[in-house]
Amino acid sequence: MTAAPAPVARAQGIPAFARDRLTATAYGGLAVYAYVLYALGPLLPLLRQDLRLSYALMSLHSTAFAAGAMLTNLLFRRLRTRLDHRVLFWSALTTLALGSLLLATGLSAAVTLTAALLGGIGGALLQTTALAVLAEHHGAHESLRARALVEANAAASVSALAAPLVISGLDGAGAAWNWCLVLPALAVAAMYPVLRAEPLRPRALPSPGGATTAARQPDRPGGSFPLRAALCGLVVGFEFCLAYYAAPLLTSTADLTDGQASSALALFYGGELAGRLAGSRLTAGARTARSAALVAGSLTVAAAGFLALWLASTNWLALLGLFLGGLGVANLFPLTLSLAVSAAPGRTDQATARVQLAVSTCIMLAPLLLGTLSDRLGVRSAFGLAGLLLPLAALLLATGRRRPAPSDASPSGATPHVRH
Repeated sequence: MTAAPAPVARAQGIPAFARDRLTATAYGGLAVYAYVLYALGPLLPLLRQDLRLSYALMSLHSTAFAAGAMLTNLLFRRLRTRLDHRVLFWSALTTLALGSLLLATGLSAAVTLTAALLGGIGGALLQTTALAVLAEHHGAHESLRARALVEANAAASVSALAAPLVISGLDGAGAAWNWCLVLPALAVAAMYPVLRAEPLRPRALPSPGGATTAARQPDRPGGSFPLRAALCGLVVGFEFCLAYYAAPLLTSTADLTDGQASSALALFYGGELAGRLAGSRLTAGARTARSAALVAGSLTVAAAGFLALWLASTNWLALLGLFLGGLGVANLFPLTLSLAVSAAPGRTDQATARVQLAVSTCIMLAPLLLGTLSDRLGVRSAFGLAGLLLPLAALLLATGRRRPAPSDASPSGATPHVRH
């Protein structure tokens, strides 16, 4: 069953944005993934405390998570040729929930690292599948695809914000933090009976002649795509340096306990939520040039937040920097992903998987390097190196804007779709 075409706004010649059942299913799955992913930030310091881990071993959990994601994205094309999006989506959600439960019950670093690896496998498969579906389903115009990806991340921000609040609530009630990892399994159990019938088959976009585009495209997108994929990886690497090391930084430089610092991450996730809600409106009608300008503005805000957090001499300035950091990074991933996909018309699945591979590589390396340096130099000195990712991202953005647009892009900016 193929979703009904979205109504057309004839005055502008752009299809209206439709939040249909397929879109809601993808949003829901990404929200579950975001909860697990962003729970790691406030949970890892608590796990380090419970299991008496070094900073490097603590960061190795994020590396294991990213390694699982890399493995998934390397194999995604083979999986996609054998299984449809619905099977991949629900298998990924189940794997993610199992990894969360294993992390909650693990009593040694070996078990919790295995749980992180399993979570990375399920999470990456879920994210790649859901984002590819959204990008293709809403790919009739650049602004629609960007809006879908920004809204998906806004939905994810709600659950990301819930993670530190749940942990703080459990701590206040005298309960163990581990219970917060039961929620993903409960969410999957609630979603499956309601949404399992949705085939997750993106709407195919007819070609000008009326036929559905089905020509085979090259496996390696060229042009500006490699630069945009690398840009996406760098901004996500920076985001995870903040998510994983803002709490240890606050503990070492501010008068906060581990529990208070983990709870303070709610400001970071709150900033992300505010940014993504605003981003949903800012991306309306946006073309590639405007999306690139929004990325540049977001990098500026993220840099201001980073500097305030890193150099703060008072608690309130550090907390303000944490909020501004979340506000700045809020739309960097969806906007840079949209830019990357627009540079690979007709190859949405391949482009999304390759971007996710770049993202996973940066998630794997950046926090691990930060953890290793923190053991040797201290958290504050090591944290300063994370800021170097921002000027590198700005350089890639500027270079990518000078590259020519893909020759097979349609004049309207629409991405041809392949019916699966």
